[in-house]
This record gives sequence, structure tokens and C-alpha cells, in this order.
Amino acid sequence: MRLGLPILLITILLFASCAKDTKEEPINHLPEIDSPLTAQAYADSLFSFTIAVDDIDGDPLAVEVEGLPGWLNFDPVALKLQGTPTRQDKGEHHLTVIADDGKGQRSQPLTIKVEVLYSLQEKLVQELHERFVLNTPGLLGVSAAVMTPEGQLLTATEGDSNPWEGLPVTPAHRYRMASVSKVFTSALVLRLAEEGFFQLDDKLFTYLPIPGLQYGENITIRQLLSHTAGVVDHLNSNDFWTGNWMSRTWTNEDIFQYAAGHGALYPPGTGYAYSNTGFYILGALVEEVAQMPLAQAFEQYIFAPLGLENTIYDDFSDIGHPIPNLARNARSYEYHLSAVGAAGAIVATPSDIARFGRAVYGGGFLSAASIDAMTTDYGYAVGGDHYGLGTRLWDDHNIIHHGHSGALMDYRTILMYVPAYDVCIALATNEPHANWYDLVNGILVEVVGHYQ
Repeated sequence: MRLGLPILLITILLFASCAKDTKEEPINHLPEIDSPLTAQAYADSLFSFTIAVDDIDGDPLAVEVEGLPGWLNFDPVALKLQGTPTRQDKGEHHLTVIADDGKGQRSQPLTIKVEVLYSLQEKLVQELHERFVLNTPGLLGVSAAVMTPEGQLLTATEGDSNPWEGLPVTPAHRYRMASVSKVFTSALVLRLAEEGFFQLDDKLFTYLPIPGLQYGENITIRQLLSHTAGVVDHLNSNDFWTGNWMSRTWTNEDIFQYAAGHGALYPPGTGYAYSNTGFYILGALVEEVAQMPLAQAFEQYIFAPLGLENTIYDDFSDIGHPIPNLARNARSYEYHLSAVGAAGAIVATPSDIARFGRAVYGGGFLSAASIDAMTTDYGYAVGGDHYGLGTRLWDDHNIIHHGHSGALMDYRTILMYVPAYDVCIALATNEPHANWYDLVNGILVEVVGHYQ
């Protein structure tokens, strides 16, 4: 029995020794990786991302990253990923971060998403090309221009400048602006009003009496600008285009007589009816008060001050006297623009139109009061279209914008100013297309989307 005591004692001592050794071995905690699972990078811009790791045991850590793309480097000392992706690197890049404390490892996935930030110029070119091909197949040609809030002019073109030679459209090609001209006429009239030649609520007959014009003594300048004067529209009346209309020219008296002979559509200020004749009369009013031809008035008060070097008032052209650099179609010189006058005889590049639109609607050229008057909805107030002074008011695609559209001799044009972003868009084509406004609205949405 005594022999058993030492054995028991030894066993107890060995157990105690093992228990002591177990307590001296601490539990190892794996490293913690506190970085996000995703990171955003942009093509052509430096990407920098620091990996956050920690070890509560205080063990020194070794960190590595697997799956690095060629454009990205990793500094294991600073724990920093850095590099500049290109546009070809667009998309997701999947990496694995591994932290090792010498006793164990922890890993975590990291996805870097590379996005390409296209410039507005690139977006304009791409959107115009896609719309031209997909929405308006067969369209002869189209030219677009954007004047940005920073004062930068952007352009894009597609197609041909005429149907015969296969020559491409360039930003330098001019187009018949048709009723976009009404913005020019309104700006000219408002400028003259600001300089004291007349007031907008003055009666037309105070300055330009027109014999036989029904209610003429009651018509105001403001009503002519807003199509609420009740004046007939000669350009959209079939009986105007009779006789030798394709070869003749017209005088102010010819248009006045037509308006007087057809009577009023309604008493002034009681309705809305779009009237090219009303705007023609405004051109004659300008000539009367300014004592100069309308072409000279446009040049002196609008074109020259705004630097519109590729804009003209067409009171001269025919097939024998062509307009330089005009994008052509079969109807380009169908009749003399003396029939149209201030209602639609401006010829310009979309670049000049975009520059003009931002200057007029964006402030600086006209007073705030004049801009407010231009964008007041006089037409809708009397049951007509949303129309200000020579200005259409739109909210297509929930985008508040204003300007004017035009259609003449198979040209289609539009000027759109978006006040929320101080950006102006102009487009023109030398051929009509059923889906023209799909192209127009595509450009509008793309440009506005760039600023949203």
C-alpha cells in the first residue's frame, strides 16, 4: 500500500503541470479586415484605397491582395491600393484581401467597379449618332449644338448636307430656321422697347396704321408677340399661295392687304391663334420705328452684339442668289422669303442658335423683366397653346424648357433652353422625318441628364 502513494503524488503533479501549461497558451484571434466590400473607381482618374486591418492580439500582420488587375498596384507597407484605370478597364474587378498574423489568416472579397464618366461632348455625339441611325433612318442630315452653363459650345453632326453630292454635314452649315426666327423677332422688339422706342402695351396703330385691318386700332404689340391679336395666318392659308407664288416677291403692303381682306379671327386679347402674319407685321413695325430695313435692324441690335457671324436675315435669296454654306434640299429656294419676313426668314448654324438662345433666355442680353414677359404663358391664359412672347413653353419628359420649333421648305429646327441648368440646345435638319421629335427629345434628355 505504501508503494502506491508516490505514484499517486507523481500523477497529481503531472496533471497540475499539464494544467499550468494549458493556461499559458493564449487563444489566437484571427485578424479583422474592416474595409468595405466594394469601391468605386473612374476611368482616367487616380484611384486610391486604403485597406483597414486590425489584430486584437497585437500580432504583426502581413497583408496581400490577390487578383490585382494590371492597372492597380498594392503597397503592403502603407496598405494602399493605387492606380489609374483606362476606359478599357470599365466594369467590375474582383480581388481578395488576405491578412495573416503568422498563426492564421482571414480573407475578404473586394470588388472595384470602374465607371467611365463620358464628357457632354461625347454623350452628344453618341446620342445623336444612335438616334440618327435608330430613330430617323434615312434622314438626310442633322446638326446639333449645345451651349453649356460654362459658356462652352459643343457640336455634333450626322448625314449629308444635300441630297446630290454626298457631302457630309459640318457644324458650319446653315439652315433655314423657320419659326425659330420668332425668338429673334421677339428679342429685337423687346430690345427696342427697353431702349424706349415703344412699350409692349402700346397700340400697333400708334406707330404703324394698317388700312382696313379689323380691330387694328385695339391691337397691342404684346398681343402680336403672343398670338392673341386675332390676326389671320397667311403662310398657313391655301389661298395665299396662288398665281406666280414660286417666282414673285412680296411687299409689306401685299401682306397687310391679305390680313385686312380676311378680317379678324376674334377681338384682340380674347383668344389664341398662331399667326405668322402677326409676326410679319412686327417686322414692319421695327422698320417703321427704327427707320431702317429689318435686315439692318437685326444686324445692329442682335447679330453683331451677340457675335452671330453665321446668322443672316434672308430677304434676298433665290436659286440665282444662293445662301453661302446652306444645307440644301430640293425645296431650299422654292419661293422668296419676302413672303415670310420676321416670322421665319432667319438663316443660321445651330451653333449660333444655341449661343443666341442662351444669351437671350439666360440673362445679360435682355432685362429680367423682358425675360419674364417672354416666358409668361399668355396663350394658355386665353385657352390656347402654352406660349409667351415669341416663345413656346414646354415640359416634355418633366423637363421645364422653352424656345421655339420651326418648319419651312422641308427644314425642321428647334431651339430649347433649360433654365434649371442654364443650357441651350439647338438642332436643325434639311429634311423632314416622322420621328424627328424622337431624335430631338433624345438629345434633350441626354443633355439634361448630364447635369442632374
